[in-house]
Amino acid sequence: MIKNLPYWGQVLVVLLLAGGAILVAWQYTPGLGEMKAQIDALHKLYDEKQDRIREGQAIEAQLPEFEREIASLKTKLEDLKQILPTEPETGDLLKWIKNLTDQSNLNLKFFSPEALRPLEFYKEFPIRMSVTGGYHDLGLFFDRISKYQRIINVTSAAIDAIAGAGEASIKADFTATTFIYNDQAEAAGSAQKGAM
Repeated sequence: MIKNLPYWGQVLVVLLLAGGAILVAWQYTPGLGEMKAQIDALHKLYDEKQDRIREGQAIEAQLPEFEREIASLKTKLEDLKQILPTEPETGDLLKWIKNLTDQSNLNLKFFSPEALRPLEFYKEFPIRMSVTGGYHDLGLFFDRISKYQRIINVTSAAIDAIAGAGEASIKADFTATTFIYNDQAEAAGSAQKGAM
């Protein structure tokens, strides 16, 4: 019967049947629009997850580089702790100073560590000292102090001549101040910044 219709009639009948089938399917499948919205949302979520996976893979690829950087920073921190230790190390410092005065032909007469003075992220550790010896020996001693791996500032130097003392022609009183890293103050500062 459809074959007897002209070509445009056959096309019209097929379109009417297809439209009817779609209408019937729409009636018997409620929520088709909602399903499409859910499918679209799932596709979007899938794409987001794929992006996160790619980001994670990129970070994972950089992990060995980060580990090398952490190892390098730890090495630098250990080197810096030699310059700015976390403890006063009074005994080691006294031995080093005594050895240095002996090497410089000076006599260590007085060595008195004072109380630590906390500042921002470090503490000052002043040590009052008194030595006797020759003027050039004192210059050599100060030069050697300046080349020590730790930072030591010499302040309040008072140099007096000693009359009739033989080779010991001068007496020098001064304060040698070294510095100690205050890791508790740094941690407290970091915690305050994190709380803001």
